Amino acid sequence: MRPRKKLPAGSISFVVIAVLVAACGSAAPFASSVTTAPQTPPTPGATAAGGFRADVEAMLEARDTIHPDGWFGMDRADWITAADEVAARAETLSDDQRLVELVRLAAMPTWNGRDGHSGIWPFTPDDGTHLYPVRWWRFPEGLVITAARPPYEDLVGARVEAIDGRPIDEVLALVEPLAPRDNPSNLLAFSTLFLRVSELLAGLGVINAAGPAPFTVVGRDGVRRVVTIEPVTPAVSDAWDTGLPHRLAPTDALWLRDQDETLWWTFLEDSGTLFVQFNAVRGDATDVISDIRERAQADDVERVVIDLRHNSGGDNTTLAPLELALRDPAIDRPGRFFAIIGRVTFSAAANFATDIEVATSVTFAGEDMGGSPNLFGDTRPVTLPDSGQILRMAARYWERSTPDDMRITIEPEIRAELTADDYVAGRDPVLEAIVAASTNSD
Repeated sequence: MRPRKKLPAGSISFVVIAVLVAACGSAAPFASSVTTAPQTPPTPGATAAGGFRADVEAMLEARDTIHPDGWFGMDRADWITAADEVAARAETLSDDQRLVELVRLAAMPTWNGRDGHSGIWPFTPDDGTHLYPVRWWRFPEGLVITAARPPYEDLVGARVEAIDGRPIDEVLALVEPLAPRDNPSNLLAFSTLFLRVSELLAGLGVINAAGPAPFTVVGRDGVRRVVTIEPVTPAVSDAWDTGLPHRLAPTDALWLRDQDETLWWTFLEDSGTLFVQFNAVRGDATDVISDIRERAQADDVERVVIDLRHNSGGDNTTLAPLELALRDPAIDRPGRFFAIIGRVTFSAAANFATDIEVATSVTFAGEDMGGSPNLFGDTRPVTLPDSGQILRMAARYWERSTPDDMRITIEPEIRAELTADDYVAGRDPVLEAIVAASTNSD
């Protein structure tokens, strides 16, 4: 079995209210000394502090009782110290600042990796937040807007230089601690989701208050301008971006155009490549699997490439038919079978990549995988009692590699970087690198 950190002997999790604390005669974690009930109504600050403590205690309870190894990523005592420090000043914080601290505390045990399913994602339809209606991607050139809801369509292709005058690199450094992660590659995808939340930017002090904010952007023509963007509710944003804004926005390029299809393939005659794209782990593509296996038998197929760049998971109990097909000798031969991975390859898709790493002769290409070979997943929702935010806590450990595999990602053997220029031009540098590498090795 994989070595696990043990909780301190006799440690107990608590989710309490003030009456229960007083009745027990001892304080819960983060609770100050017990006093008699006040004779006058509590001040708003005191009420806010009590509510924050209740939310923090619920988070501790979830880590202790739901997560299979809740303190894998950090010491429990260190988390309690961090939470206690915030709770002590909670009454001096604004609502947006308290939201930032809750989200940060939820993500903190994930900072060392492998636990990217556990955290608070404050952009669900009923949580009261507002999102800037843009999609963006962290390219080598910087943060580039890849899609924008009307009336901001003219921002597509522009590089974000600053938000309300704060350089974007500084803003991202403030936002990153809020995002759960399996590894640094995964963080590249997830951090941009939290960057869209107006209330988080306000709580971090990037903007003065949640609402319209000035974004400094540089267009592909080199022209710099400041554009004020109005945030929308998560429901409006989801209807526009299909709820998957962590993916690259679709274009007409082959590998970007059919992201909503579970599994599809095409044959690229010019390179003899059977290109297969696997976008979601679902059990609705049995016929496609049979077609892929049959087409791979043809003499004109020089290599089989399965693309996992848009696949952020699903139901890993449905993986067996595709994994079996890929072990066919017509596909599974050294130098013939390739898989493209990236920052969005996560959860059940990471399970899949690990499975084929173990069972086949696959060669990986692209960038570091967003998921870990062994990872925590299968979340359970916990509604925090005061804020109403939903904490999602991993409830299962998926060990798809060996028990002693401490990697937090799979690194590609063929590393290829997508630039903003590649994206705009519709080029696929990863597929090009695969063809070049496999042709040169013949």
